[in-house]
Amino acid sequence: MATVFVVGAGPAGLFAAQKLALAEHEVIIFNRDVKPGGLAEYGIYPVKDKMKVGLRKQFAKVLALPNVHYFGHVPVGANSAVSIDSLREFKPAAMLFAVGAQGTKKLGLPGEGALGVYSAKDFVYYYNQLPPFASQDFSTGKRVAIIGMGNVMVDIARWLLLDDPAHNAEEIIVVARRGPLEAKFDDKEFEHIHMYLDRKAFQDELLRVQDRMTAVGQDIAKVPEETFLCLAKHPEQQSIGPRLTFRFMNSPVAITPGPDGRIARLTVAENILVNRNDSIAAKVTEQTIDLEVDTMIFAIGDMHDASVGLPFG
Repeated sequence: MATVFVVGAGPAGLFAAQKLALAEHEVIIFNRDVKPGGLAEYGIYPVKDKMKVGLRKQFAKVLALPNVHYFGHVPVGANSAVSIDSLREFKPAAMLFAVGAQGTKKLGLPGEGALGVYSAKDFVYYYNQLPPFASQDFSTGKRVAIIGMGNVMVDIARWLLLDDPAHNAEEIIVVARRGPLEAKFDDKEFEHIHMYLDRKAFQDELLRVQDRMTAVGQDIAKVPEETFLCLAKHPEQQSIGPRLTFRFMNSPVAITPGPDGRIARLTVAENILVNRNDSIAAKVTEQTIDLEVDTMIFAIGDMHDASVGLPFG
């Protein structure tokens, strides 16, 4: 029997621990958070109880194995009390790191440090009540720009439109580098918020970018069939409550804070679409416009966290 350290208690770490334990190894798990589960606990939308309960039951079975030992609230990293070298001193047979992409991907924009500018990961941790994010200030204003067009964007918009106790948002502007046919969210997720979509503004936006779509062989008539299925499924739907709008083929280039230090304006560049390696890419132009917003959330994915102390190639 060998002793194996597992760092990280998300699904990957826990199920790896299960495999190791069933192979009769002694497994010691170190987890940054108090509770196990990782993104399965703190990344899933709050009301998806059935999914969370099912995963928690599976995780509990792993942690109940007699040769699995769990230590929560133990961050491991170069800047933490527990470092990789300090774990090596215990001479485990192996160390498995299952820490995910905990780094925050930024665009390096001027003004990115303004108040009211958040990463999607941190914002999701906030509304899912992960310490210490749950007690930090993630206040939002009336006009919120969300950068990105995937499922995380939909979750954040859903929170702001439906479940945020403050209900501050009056308009959510989704800013996407490419066009409507490159949307990456699942239709079943967008169904939760489709009734807030400003249909007239959306049609106007399609017409605004139509020529750029046509230039790469795209047809706006395909949008209700391929990505924004709600347009075909609910053709008579009238928008309700706060407005959900889209800005296609725009890339953020600068953030301007107001006198209070909070974001007041987002400058975006107009993009064109180009065919590149059998896919559609965005190419930034010199033309820019300003969007008046008081909150901005990046939903553009994550990256590895170098502070863990591991070499990343």
